[in-house]
Amino acid sequence: MDSHRFAKRVEQLAPSSIRKMMGIARRLAQEGKTVYELNMGQPDIACISGFQEALTAKVREGHICYSPFIGETYLRETFARYLNHHFDQRKVKHLVVEKENVLVTVGASHALTSTFLALFDPGDEILCVEPFFSPYSGFMAVAGGVLKAIPTFAEQGFVLPDDDQIEKSITPKTRGILFNSPSNPSGKILSEDELTRLARLALKHNLYIIGDEVYREMILGDQESTSLLQVQLEAGLMEKFKNSFIIIDSASKSFSLCGARIGFVVGRAPIIDNIAKVVAHTVASVSDVVQYGVARAYEQILSDAEYVRNLRHTYRERLDVAMIAIKEYLPHVVAPRPDGAFYLMIQFPDLEDVNEYAMFLLERFNLGGETVAVTPAASFYLTPGRGRNEVRLALVYEPEKIRRSIFIMGEAYKAFKVYRGLEKKASLR
Repeated sequence: MDSHRFAKRVEQLAPSSIRKMMGIARRLAQEGKTVYELNMGQPDIACISGFQEALTAKVREGHICYSPFIGETYLRETFARYLNHHFDQRKVKHLVVEKENVLVTVGASHALTSTFLALFDPGDEILCVEPFFSPYSGFMAVAGGVLKAIPTFAEQGFVLPDDDQIEKSITPKTRGILFNSPSNPSGKILSEDELTRLARLALKHNLYIIGDEVYREMILGDQESTSLLQVQLEAGLMEKFKNSFIIIDSASKSFSLCGARIGFVVGRAPIIDNIAKVVAHTVASVSDVVQYGVARAYEQILSDAEYVRNLRHTYRERLDVAMIAIKEYLPHVVAPRPDGAFYLMIQFPDLEDVNEYAMFLLERFNLGGETVAVTPAASFYLTPGRGRNEVRLALVYEPEKIRRSIFIMGEAYKAFKVYRGLEKKASLR
């Protein structure tokens, strides 16, 4: 018998529900079915042209080199200019981000994992606004930390609970607060007041505060996204925080560059230097070719933000179509309209376990050879029982395909109710 075992940190990592559905969807596609993969936040929109042109030019130079582990200077400078421009556009005064405040990583996932490894020891607790991006659990498990939920609810507009309620979760082991705004999966944009309350709580209890702001450009309504950086400045907290705030960002969604794998950590220089140590000892450096292309992408929108404007228009149009289709084909569900990102949370009030429906939809049901992959939402929660009757949809297809997908979901739901009824009758015989 083989006595070798895997490390405990790996044994406690749960399989990704998003990736599980992707694997099944790809297998069915190979078998000839058409699968609308609404389970993955993989944009179908062409990436920004500046990236393509710069990448091609860089490859033709013929020199593909190692980069500094903290990231290429030209990308760090360009991203800092982008943030400064972003805040200038919103009339945020006296906020200056410099290259020393920026670390380049292999996507936002690597940025988060490196940050957790640099800041938290095994057993440390981190409060996280729930629902949250499900891979947070795995990133924190690798670092040995423990996530604890700050629950928010769709019927209340996903607003944060009162400070007193949040403080009940703070213990001597608590070391940080983590939030994602705009949120994947809920689409919630935390208000300036909500962010200020989180910042003040972090300051009061001497906690790190980490803002995952990768969807900052993905705005679906009238409310613009507010950054942790501007909240700290406007609330007069910037100097008090010193080395305790961190911003996570990425080029993946803003420029449809998921496969480029470029992320950023933003913070005071001492915190950046320490997180950079983790980067140096894990990936050594990020691809210099890709960094060159991403730098050009940021330069492009600094001179002309047309790409981002078109992106927002596209996702708003898709959301409008999705909301109408849900009302028409899934009238029994609850689907709050999101403020940002490009996801929809759908609640099926009469289902105890939406996993059965999701698997039925994907594997057992098809309409003319077409079916749909969705993500069951339980993995977006820490609180037991939450998300069991919810799914998340990603609006990553053109409007007609989104409408068709939701129509198929509606037809599958009718068939599923019959299927479940027949199954229960059969079990009683």
